[in-house]
Amino acid sequence: MANFVRNTRHILLAIVAATWVLPVYAHENGHLEVPNNASPAMQTFLANVSSEAIMQSAEVVDCTLSGGAKTKCVKLVLKQAPDYQPGPWCPSKITDGPEVAGIWIKDGQVYDADGEFIKNLSKFYDDPKWQMFDPDTGDILVTKSFDACYGAARVDVWEEYYYYCAQCEFDQTVFSPIRTYFIPLNPIKAEKPTPLKDQPGTGLAMNGVRFEGPAPLSDILRAYNIAPFDDCGGHVNPFAGYHYHFATDCLNGVANGDGHAPQIGITIDGYGLYKSLDLDGSEPVGLDECRGHESDELGYHYHASALGVNSVIGCVTGQQGCVETPGSQSCDATAKRKPPQFE
Repeated sequence: MANFVRNTRHILLAIVAATWVLPVYAHENGHLEVPNNASPAMQTFLANVSSEAIMQSAEVVDCTLSGGAKTKCVKLVLKQAPDYQPGPWCPSKITDGPEVAGIWIKDGQVYDADGEFIKNLSKFYDDPKWQMFDPDTGDILVTKSFDACYGAARVDVWEEYYYYCAQCEFDQTVFSPIRTYFIPLNPIKAEKPTPLKDQPGTGLAMNGVRFEGPAPLSDILRAYNIAPFDDCGGHVNPFAGYHYHFATDCLNGVANGDGHAPQIGITIDGYGLYKSLDLDGSEPVGLDECRGHESDELGYHYHASALGVNSVIGCVTGQQGCVETPGSQSCDATAKRKPPQFE
């Protein structure tokens, strides 16, 4: 019975995999209209979205936010359009250096996930069960096929992909790289801060790549896997595609001219997301538990966590909008959603 289930699963995956090679083209306009009544953070975001990410014109539509507020949202149809080639993630051999590997984190620290790192995982985690390479050849076990990507890049890792360096390529996804986002035209405060676990992502970078909540490190490590991030803080899973778990220097952002950190995106509750540090290298003062604070020039906004902290921001303080599949026409963020099963 187990073999039947496994074989059937692999056949279905082959059918699904055959559907993700369709080309996706940017919208011919190449820019978004900026509503005058949008928040300043939203106006900055819309004015600076990468033309390659824009799939259709933005619309202002009715929406229901996570706290039940009925308001106006900006409907955005965007694809992931980084201006660099994502990766690398997993090295192939234990002799490979950091130039062909991504990064991994532990206790707020960042490590090159190179061959030497993978060779010494049993010492790193103080557990002899860590064995992710062939001791005779030095070859590292890496998920390279779509099937392996699907089985490893999830919280319930398939047993045949335990002890793997888990990576998916940019185009190894079940769904289109396009998503429809409904983000409040103007933010509405929630009754209390909301953790980002099992939420519809943290927000959006201006290149259309989604900021996700914390990576499910305990689930990944439980399978004796690691799922490295590239130097831009991103990796791929088969449902969300390429996404960020950190905000790095890959995102230049939009300067404010007052020494404040540049804006690098917009959050799912409609507040501006800014780099971790101000231009003089200092940590912004007065940050709350969600890494947000108020300023006279910018109002309430967030600053990204430092690289190595497993969350772009700590939580959200506003009512959230929606992340939907292409073609979605409405947003009701109060609807219950199935918890994500992928990292």
